[in-house]
Amino acid sequence: MEIKTFEGKFRDIGRQEGKIYKKNGLTLDWGSIKDESRLLAGQLKVYEKYYPEMLEEVKGIAEGGGFNEEKAIYNFITSEIFWYTDRFSLKRECTIFGVRNKNGFFVGRNYDWHPAIEKLWEIYKVKSPGLYPLIAVTDMATAPKKDAVKTFYYADDAINSKGLFIGLTFAYNDKWSFGISNLHMCRFIAERCKNVKEAIGVFKEVPICCSKNYFIADKEGNMAVVEHSSRKFKVLEPQNGVLIQTNHYIDPGLAKEDTVLKNAPSHNTFLRYYETLQKINLIKETFSFPDIVKILGFKSYIYQNSPDIKTIWSLGLDMKNRDYKICWNLQKEKKEKILKI
Repeated sequence: MEIKTFEGKFRDIGRQEGKIYKKNGLTLDWGSIKDESRLLAGQLKVYEKYYPEMLEEVKGIAEGGGFNEEKAIYNFITSEIFWYTDRFSLKRECTIFGVRNKNGFFVGRNYDWHPAIEKLWEIYKVKSPGLYPLIAVTDMATAPKKDAVKTFYYADDAINSKGLFIGLTFAYNDKWSFGISNLHMCRFIAERCKNVKEAIGVFKEVPICCSKNYFIADKEGNMAVVEHSSRKFKVLEPQNGVLIQTNHYIDPGLAKEDTVLKNAPSHNTFLRYYETLQKINLIKETFSFPDIVKILGFKSYIYQNSPDIKTIWSLGLDMKNRDYKICWNLQKEKKEKILKI
């Protein structure tokens, strides 16, 4: 699999992306700015304060792809809100876990989404002056349909040059507010934070537009889950060296707002959570890097393979030794790649 590298200042990176988007057939001419002027104004205010560099990148995208700049900005900073509210009933199923013991510190991740994404997802790198270089995995922000096409380079998972990992799982809370897109937030943190403590500090300062869960780990052995609604968040710490996140809130306060059983009553988030916990507990004391596959692999609720949901990629991360591997094509001739920043 080819790994693209976007390098330079944000505007330069945007120009590089814009050329690819144009080649992919995107127009960035969706929606009506006039009808959503309040939404655009609110989002612009947030981005101008917290992530003005991303606005520069989108201007570069408009230049590189020959798009209308105002509509490009509108779509990049509001599209997650529209997607979230329009497609909220869709099932999103991901599992991330961390295990810390005498053998080291290990993170496993299954990214589960519509089977159409299997042909579209990518790995890419970002190198910008004054910020930490990173490698990211993206589903290309693709809508789940048979004739799906690639859209944007948003980071669903990212690892930076300081050994920080951040990954997303879907959260079922249907409220939204003005804030940074979750997929911009993943990159924002990977660009700027060298450890879990610094990453949590970002959540205290920067608002997010829609609900998501973040799993964060660093090479020093620290890990945390940030469960985020659109207006508040809670930090979960590991218990006895183990931390797990699927698609429901664990924090008692946020759990009262959780709508997974209302919006997706057949969801298997609870089954995956407790199956992951059980599997880890059976081998927790001797757990090592190869055991990640035993947790994420076939013949389980954790691994997804149905017409609506499929495990698109799996990550195995040895955080202390900074050994990172991604696997895909899991039901056929499995492919894997070592990830290097």
